[in-house]
Amino acid sequence: MDTTKLLLQDLFLNYSKDVIPVKNQSKPITVYMDLSLVSINDFDEVAGTIAIVAILHISWKDESLVWNTSMYGNTTLLTFPQTKLWLPEMFLLNPVDSNEPISNTHFKVTVANTGNVLWLAGGLFKATCTPDISKFPFDQHTCTLDVSPWGFSSEQVTLVIPSPTIHFPFYSMNSEWDVIGSNTTVWSDAFPIGKYSITIKRRYLNFVVSVVIPIIMLALVNPFVFVLPFDSGERASYSMTVLLAFTVYMTVVSDRMPASSFPISYLAYYILSMLTSSVLIVIVNIFQTRTYGKDDAVHSVPRYISRFITFFRWKFRSNKIHTKEQSLSVQVSGECKTVKDGENVPQLQKPESLNKTEPLDEKMFEVENKSNNKAYSPTWYVVAKIADMVYFAMFSIITVVVTIALFVVITS
Repeated sequence: MDTTKLLLQDLFLNYSKDVIPVKNQSKPITVYMDLSLVSINDFDEVAGTIAIVAILHISWKDESLVWNTSMYGNTTLLTFPQTKLWLPEMFLLNPVDSNEPISNTHFKVTVANTGNVLWLAGGLFKATCTPDISKFPFDQHTCTLDVSPWGFSSEQVTLVIPSPTIHFPFYSMNSEWDVIGSNTTVWSDAFPIGKYSITIKRRYLNFVVSVVIPIIMLALVNPFVFVLPFDSGERASYSMTVLLAFTVYMTVVSDRMPASSFPISYLAYYILSMLTSSVLIVIVNIFQTRTYGKDDAVHSVPRYISRFITFFRWKFRSNKIHTKEQSLSVQVSGECKTVKDGENVPQLQKPESLNKTEPLDEKMFEVENKSNNKAYSPTWYVVAKIADMVYFAMFSIITVVVTIALFVVITS
């Protein structure tokens, strides 16, 4: 103990912590600095800030603190408060609140007999970070901590970061964010700056289950309003309920995103497109109800609509005829040949109706009202039912295509 007291007394006898500790004052002192991440306390993408706990491993050689170990009881290391010697005080250059040094009077330094000093400074870092929420909730962000020995120029201090990445020996996992990468660089111009970049990715499972999947389910059931019967009286309330649900979910998603116009999340675009589709469905459903209620005796169906309905019915009827022709042709075969081993195979006979010379489709399917020589004239009820089929197919295809496009974009 007496030897250590004597050593401390001799080391700081003529020591000045206001002077850079190099004998040749025309040369800069080399400061090595690495960063160890302890935890990610919070990342606020709305405010654009990140709060982390980290430790700075700062070391340099103090040429004023060198001693001969044999003269001081073979003492090779000393630990004492940081206030006793010169420090390259580090400042965070992109803080959220105030620009204060990354240290306090409680930190200590360790000095070796060769003059090498190790200073472990750190704490809670609150830095600004511009988020990129275009692929929300599958988003990832890169935040950078800019650390510099404030007040020292590059001619006085040379900053070196030995490790190309951030260290994680003490890291505690965050429940919302995963660290997927990091890198370090040194910017040196008028003054040195150490840049520590960390890339984090959102744990998206909770948001997908609570928001994304319900939105997609609402989008998929939205076109089914055209399947409901007109007489049920639930078509208007059904479509309006889905429209209001989309409005609520759009508000929920907006609360989780920063209030900026660029970039905007693709999920917000998706909800807006589904909201637009829901509005169109409400409008179309109103006109469909009006069409269903028209009186055929007062308002006859226009000719162009009748032609479309006739073509639509003929197209689907012709497909059914073609299908039945194929099924019947399987039952019809020619005469069977004798088979090997002398065994006879039963011969399939043609149905008597097929032995006639009339075409199959004319025999089995007669055009409606052909006997009266009148063109088929649909009613407004038939027009509304066929329009329901068309609208259901159209909005279903739009919903599926837009949903697939969303997942392709945000997961790529």
